[in-house]
Amino acid sequence: MPQSLIVTLLVTALLGLAAAEVLSLLLDNRHVNVRCEVDMQLTEPDETLTLSYRVRNTAFWPLPFVGFSILFDDGIRIREDEAWQAAHRVGSLTGNMYSFDLSLMPHRVLRGRVRFSFRERGLHSLGKLYVETGDFLGFRSKVRSFEIPGSVVCTARPLEEDPALEPLGGFLGDLSVRRFILEDPSLVLGYRAYTGAEPLKQISWTQTARTGQLTVKQHDFTVDTDVAVLVDLEHCPKPVAERCLSLTRTVCDRLEAARIPYAVLSNGDLFETEKGVGRTHSFEVQRRIGLSRFVRHRSFERLLEQWAGAGVGRRGWIVVAPKADPALSAALARLQAVSDARICLLTGEEVAHA
Repeated sequence: MPQSLIVTLLVTALLGLAAAEVLSLLLDNRHVNVRCEVDMQLTEPDETLTLSYRVRNTAFWPLPFVGFSILFDDGIRIREDEAWQAAHRVGSLTGNMYSFDLSLMPHRVLRGRVRFSFRERGLHSLGKLYVETGDFLGFRSKVRSFEIPGSVVCTARPLEEDPALEPLGGFLGDLSVRRFILEDPSLVLGYRAYTGAEPLKQISWTQTARTGQLTVKQHDFTVDTDVAVLVDLEHCPKPVAERCLSLTRTVCDRLEAARIPYAVLSNGDLFETEKGVGRTHSFEVQRRIGLSRFVRHRSFERLLEQWAGAGVGRRGWIVVAPKADPALSAALARLQAVSDARICLLTGEEVAHA
C-alpha cells in the first residue's frame, strides 16, 4: 500500500475522531429521555412495588456511554436479589443509589424494572434520577438530575389476628344478624290486629278508628344498617398512635369483607368519609389513613356529642381511641343512650366494650 494512502487514511481517521469528539462535547444529554412508572399508588409497609423505567436515545447519532442512576430514600427497601444489588449498587452519602451503564444506538430504547417496598406508613416520593452522558473519547461527562414524578401513599399496616381483636369479631357478628332481623318503621307492609305483645308506639290509631279495633303496623325488614368508625386522633406516643391507625385499617378491612356499609369519622386529619362500601370507598379511606399526621382539629368528646345529638338510631358504632379515660367513658355513655346498638371500643393500649 502506498505510503501516501496510509497517511491519508490516518489523517481521515484522526479527523473523524476529532469531529466525533467535538460533536459529542457540543451535544446535550437531554437527548436521553427517561420515563418511570410505579405499578401502585396505594400500598402498605413491606408490600412489593415495581418501578419500571424506560431510557431512550432520541438523537440521530449513537451515544456510546450513558450512565443512568436511581437514588432511593432510606425509607425504601430494595427487593431485588443479592447478585443484582451487588452488580448495581454504588456508594452514596444519603439513601441507596443503583447505577446502570448503557450504550444506546439512535432511537433505541432500554427498559428495566426495580422492585422495592416502603418501611413505614406515610406519603413517599419515589426518589431521584441521574443521567450522565460522556464525550466520544471518554474525557468529559455531563450529568442531569431530576425528581421522579409522582408519589405513593403507604397506608397503615393491618394488625395480625390476636386476642385484642376478639370484641370486634363478636360485634360484627351481631351486626350482620341485625341487618336482617330489624324492622324498618318507614316500610309498612300492612296492618294486623293488636295482640298485646306489640309496643304501643306500633299501634296505628288511624286504622284503629276505621276498623273499630286496635290495629298495629306490620313492617318490612331492613338491610340498611351501617357502621360508623369513630377515630380519636388525640396526641399520644407514636407507637400508640400508629396502632390506632392500624386498628382503623383492620376494622375497615373487616367491614369491607362483610360488605357492611361504613363511614369513618374523626376529630382530625382523617376527616369524615361518607357511608359506603367497595373498592373506591376503601381506597379513599386507606389513602387518608396513610396521609394522616395525627393532626387534631377538635376534642373527641365534642365529636361524640355532635353525633349523640344527631339522633343515631340503629347505626352501629366502633370507636378507636388511644386509651379509655373518664371523659371518654362519659361521652360514650351519652352516645349509647341515644343508640339502639351497643358500642365497640378499641384502644391503642387495650380493648374494651363501652
